[in-house]
Order: sequence, then C-alpha cells, then structure tokens
Amino acid sequence: MTKTKYLLYAFKLKKGKNYQYWYESDSKYFKEKKPSISVLNHNSDEINSLDDEKIINNPWQNWDSKNIQTITTQQGICINYLKSTNQDLIQKEEDLKLLELYSYLVDNFDISKSFGFDTIKKWHKDIFETIYPFAGDLRAVEMSKGGGDEAWVWRLEFLDAIPQLNDLIVEITSKEYEDIDKITYDLSKLLSEFLFIHPFREGNGRLSRLVCDFILAKNGFPMIGLNLKNGDKYIEKVHQGYNCNYEPMKELLKLKIMELMSE
Repeated sequence: MTKTKYLLYAFKLKKGKNYQYWYESDSKYFKEKKPSISVLNHNSDEINSLDDEKIINNPWQNWDSKNIQTITTQQGICINYLKSTNQDLIQKEEDLKLLELYSYLVDNFDISKSFGFDTIKKWHKDIFETIYPFAGDLRAVEMSKGGGDEAWVWRLEFLDAIPQLNDLIVEITSKEYEDIDKITYDLSKLLSEFLFIHPFREGNGRLSRLVCDFILAKNGFPMIGLNLKNGDKYIEKVHQGYNCNYEPMKELLKLKIMELMSE
C-alpha cells in the first residue's frame, strides 16, 4: 500500500545536481520526499521552473502512514489520483464514473442471475480505480460522522458481518418479486445492513443504491437509485434502519417507484 501512494507524484524538478519531488493539488504544488526508484523511472517528467506562489504546505495528514486509507485532508477528503482537495470536483468525477458503470451494466450484466458481495467489490473497483488507490478494497479505518447525540462510528468489527451481508444479497437477488411491498421491504433491509456495515472507505451509498437498482430491474420495476436525495431525509431513514426499523425506508422506496411507474 505504501508504494501505491507514490504514483500520486506529479513530477520531479532538477535543482543543480539534485532533484526535488512535487505533488500536485488543485493547480498548486507541495514538496515531499523522494519516491521509490521504480516509480521515478516510470514517471520521470521534469519541469524547468516553478512559481513559488503556487507552492503550498502538504494538505495531507498521516502522509507517512502505511495504511493509505488514513491519508486525508483535515476536512476528511481522501488522497486521490485526481490530485485534488476539492470535494466538488472529486464528487463530480465519482458521479461520472458511476454513470459509466450503470451504462455498461445495463448492456452487459445478466440480471437474471443472482450475485453476491464479490460482484459488488468488483463494481467498487470499476467505479473508483481511477480516483482512489484503495478502490475495491475493504475499509481499513474506523469512520465517524456527526457529533453529540447524533455521533456515529463505523467500527472495524462491523466488517465481520460481511458474510451475513453476502448471504442477504444472494438471497434477495435469487428471488422473484411481483409485490411492491415485499421488494421494497427487502431492499430497505439490504440498504440499511449494507450502510451499517459500511464495507468501503468511500462510495458505500452509491454502491448500495446501484445494487438495489439492478434488483429492481431484474423484477421489472424502474431503477430509482439516482432519484434518492438528501431532501427525502434519506440518511435519517437509513439510520432508522440501523435499528431494524425498515418501514420509513420501505415507504420512501415505494414512493419513488410509484412516481416513475405513473409517468
């Protein structure tokens, strides 16, 4: 994992007899230590001058960590191949890659067959491999959100439940549904369990909704994953699902499906 992050260096600059190594971030640069010789031989771009006004302090915390998933900005933005600390830019690229995978799967994925968590790991890699160096890897850090009474921590031991999550995915993708109440109940359970476990460092929401969309398509219902918004109090309903109260999410999914079916 340590070597992977060195691929993020932008270029090296020769100063006299010595080289300096630079990392690019939002059209600015910061100086860092020398990467491995194999990476230098592969990425040997040189530049003759650099505007000192563009040089900034290293924005990445835990830069020397052997666990690359811990390397983030103070605001929690993960180190990335886009060489960016701009959350809007990163999210836009994530959305584009997600849409690319949707398009590919619509044309190539056999929705008549059941699938499990290994398929979802592959989808994660397909979406994020040009964005994050940990694409397709399980979460290797504890993550938290919110504060006070609403604070939540996704602990590493939650990952121990992935075999049970896999069984749930296989079970639901093996079923055939005609009743909208039954499929939305099962999908609300799947969404809640997936997001409770939080198997990946980034992209859990996108992946869980992608999975639900293909289960819906398999059973002749419209895809709604891209229509679930924060304004629907989606996250609040997810948190209710953490306590095994699946009804609020079920009703939201049913509403979104009915809206598309009535068009």
